[in-house]
Amino acid sequence: MPHPQQAVLVGRGHPAIRATHAKTFELTAEPAITPRATCVLAVGTVLDPNLAPLRGRVRLTLATPGLPALTGEATLNPRRALTDRAVIRRSRTLDADTLAVDSTLTADDLPEEFAAALTDPEREVTLTVEELGPSRPLLRVTFGDRTRLPAAKALVSRETIDVSRETVDLTIAEDAPPKEVAATNAVLERAAAAGARVTVPGPHKPLEALLAAGLPPYPCTYLGSPQRLSTLPLTAVVFHMPPASSAALFAGRDVWIEDTSELDLGTAVMHTVAAAAVDTPGVLTVVGPASSDAEPVDLTAVARALTEAGIAPRTLTEALAPFGLTRKRLYALLNEQDQT
Repeated sequence: MPHPQQAVLVGRGHPAIRATHAKTFELTAEPAITPRATCVLAVGTVLDPNLAPLRGRVRLTLATPGLPALTGEATLNPRRALTDRAVIRRSRTLDADTLAVDSTLTADDLPEEFAAALTDPEREVTLTVEELGPSRPLLRVTFGDRTRLPAAKALVSRETIDVSRETVDLTIAEDAPPKEVAATNAVLERAAAAGARVTVPGPHKPLEALLAAGLPPYPCTYLGSPQRLSTLPLTAVVFHMPPASSAALFAGRDVWIEDTSELDLGTAVMHTVAAAAVDTPGVLTVVGPASSDAEPVDLTAVARALTEAGIAPRTLTEALAPFGLTRKRLYALLNEQDQT
């Protein structure tokens, strides 16, 4: 779904405007301020709803009639909310009121004549926020009763055209038939090829990373560390890379790491090699399944060995249930073991 690439906020001046703050500037919807509000440049501001879909690096243009406009750049805060104030910061403070960070323009940068003009309550003040350059497409993934796929042309490879600004939606049905699962996987592969960022409602960064890699959402597991990778050869695995890891743990499997170079919505990942991945401690990491001819883990043998080592059956079933070892299956195994 195409979205506007700019938004315009419109406010007016106020006699108490000072424009002396060296780290921020602000446009507020409040009708009045006190001289203590040294960052405020306009009151009675009407926020443009087109602000909501804007992303990434933006150009800021501050204007008032009869004077040269002032410009700067900033990065939109992906955690922002559209409230009654828009704060632009030089720092990276990501609270809900902060519209943008890393700004090259602050209140203190205004020329004296410009700042003085803003004390006129009849004067209009506008702030235009315009996206700069190409940004990755954004794939919004939700889970529901029915699978809904984006149009085939919505996500295209960055190798064929410039990276799209499109925002597309994918709904995944939890009990989808095989044909829908295959179609969903094809969408994920296209999204990964286009370098898309992926966003899932709620705090599901591991799942976002998995989907951004173009992998199906299941079967997969989230590990605290990669030490148990060898026991899950046919499963995609997500974890935060611990320090001092060995590349040998990945045993030739595909590896992706989170791309943290952009402050943006959703999660993006980059395909990399194991040797490079272990040099990024703390970064969200995805390891794909091994080749299809890999030997699956014999859960029965694992359960037998752990039982003989004194692990309680209840603990075993809690730990191994996600991999298909149910309590009923375990007790059948133990009964069989007792009879031999």
